[in-house]
Amino acid sequence: MKNFFQSVLKHIDKLDGAKLREQYRLVTEEVKFFEMVFNAMNEGAVLYDLTGEVVYRNPSAEKFGEIEVPLGKASKFEVLLTYPEEYILEVQTIPFERGTLAMIRDVSAERERTAQELERGATKSVCDLAAGIAHEIGNPLNAISLNLQILERDPSDKEAIDICKTQVKRLDGIIRGFLSALRPQRPNLSPGSVAEPLKNCLAAFKSQFEDRKIAVTLDVPSAVPPVALDKDKIEQVFFNLIKNALEALPDAGTIDVEIVSDDKDVVVSFRDSGYGMSSEQLAHLFEPYRTTKEHGTGLGLMISARIVRDHGGAISVESKEGEGTLFTVRLPRLERRVRVLK
Repeated sequence: MKNFFQSVLKHIDKLDGAKLREQYRLVTEEVKFFEMVFNAMNEGAVLYDLTGEVVYRNPSAEKFGEIEVPLGKASKFEVLLTYPEEYILEVQTIPFERGTLAMIRDVSAERERTAQELERGATKSVCDLAAGIAHEIGNPLNAISLNLQILERDPSDKEAIDICKTQVKRLDGIIRGFLSALRPQRPNLSPGSVAEPLKNCLAAFKSQFEDRKIAVTLDVPSAVPPVALDKDKIEQVFFNLIKNALEALPDAGTIDVEIVSDDKDVVVSFRDSGYGMSSEQLAHLFEPYRTTKEHGTGLGLMISARIVRDHGGAISVESKEGEGTLFTVRLPRLERRVRVLK
């Protein structure tokens, strides 16, 4: 079709009225064909122009209503809809020079199947679970090892001792969590701030940041609205995201961490200056057993996404090769503010 348009544009000055009408008919038929293809798709497709106006929406996207997407950026995130029916939607955005295409997929049944597979306790699931345990335990063990090295140089370093104690406790929690992963349990929610588990994670990685000359900025407002959270599980999410950022960074890179809030949510973002990801890598993010790491399992982000969903929140990612990656975790405020419309 591209070659057809190029040919018409090249010779349009030489076409008479009859030929122009014929070319217009052919173009109309091509447009109808592609519209028929998009209308027959099970996946939702929404095309936005550069200003964010919807140019086209296929029938599969109609039932999901309006979904806010980042314009002009490659991203992938999940959305939980509760009305009129409950859906878990996977949204992937693809930018191009005249706008942004959003592909929307209902993954509710897929997520349910994943949970059922874990519950069956089949041999393969147990083996994969063991690999996941090794993946998760590696984070606190690494932090303990590094802080023990600090203690060898200065046995009186109380901060290093406290970090080791915290990570030992976290190890116990991870093991308990994975032993019950075949029967996933809802988080034990209580009012609290995301700032505390976030600062715990950053403290555990402090020596790694220093050794690799990673510049870390932390922007936390003086008052962070409370959310309902399971601190251990949210700390596990933050640990995974910081570790992923470190693995995607060259030495002397940067990680910017920020907490902001709006009328509905508290938002924690992790932006790194690393290598970024391709659209293909973004398409398979959060899928179990899909990883770009040599010794990875692909379970870390899948588990993190499930934890965030169990908190009633959402996790999303934006990335571009060579330009770094931005992970965002949104958790609903304990008391949502009502905005008065004037």
